Amino acid sequence: MHSVSVVIEPAQYLASWREKNGTVFLPVLSDTRVGDEVAVRVGILGHAIRATLSGRVALVRRMGRPSLPPGIDLQLERNSLAAAYFLAAAARGVPVPFQERAPRWVAELPLAIERGGAKVEVMTLNLSEGGCAVRWPGQLPLVGDELAVRLKEGLFPLVLRSVVCWNLPGSDRDRSVGLKILPDGRAARAWKKLVDGVGRSGAHPA
Repeated sequence: MHSVSVVIEPAQYLASWREKNGTVFLPVLSDTRVGDEVAVRVGILGHAIRATLSGRVALVRRMGRPSLPPGIDLQLERNSLAAAYFLAAAARGVPVPFQERAPRWVAELPLAIERGGAKVEVMTLNLSEGGCAVRWPGQLPLVGDELAVRLKEGLFPLVLRSVVCWNLPGSDRDRSVGLKILPDGRAARAWKKLVDGVGRSGAHPA
């Protein structure tokens, strides 16, 4: 997954956001190709607001002019639509509550998860101190389901409680789930240590 950041003028964002088909044009230069997965951290000029938009590249324009700059058309994932609306409201000057979230990193790490007594091997898409997004094999868990994340620290595994906060049906490769980590003593500290290590490794922000 590619990860980039951009700050856009309010009028430019509103002109680029196509609500009906869930796409937005972003004036970012990268080595992306059509079909690539991208996470773009978007800011609105003159506002403190930032939000991450994730999706697949639908178009790449490598050459441009002032009225038609180079950049990408991003077909947004369903779980990014709320963030796109949020940015549009800010661009229109509507007061919106905002609090900068904890750092989130793009990283593929294997995780062992227990669901109803069965073990599921998943791969993270991104992670932060508060949770993670993972690719999910097979039938998706439901929003609100509690899952156990098993972490290895020393000789004994630690069990970390989590809850499903969103799920995204798709093809075999695209099914994904968002997990919110429930703070719980030593296991929560081990998760924070894992996330801090990913951040120090040079991972891209999500």
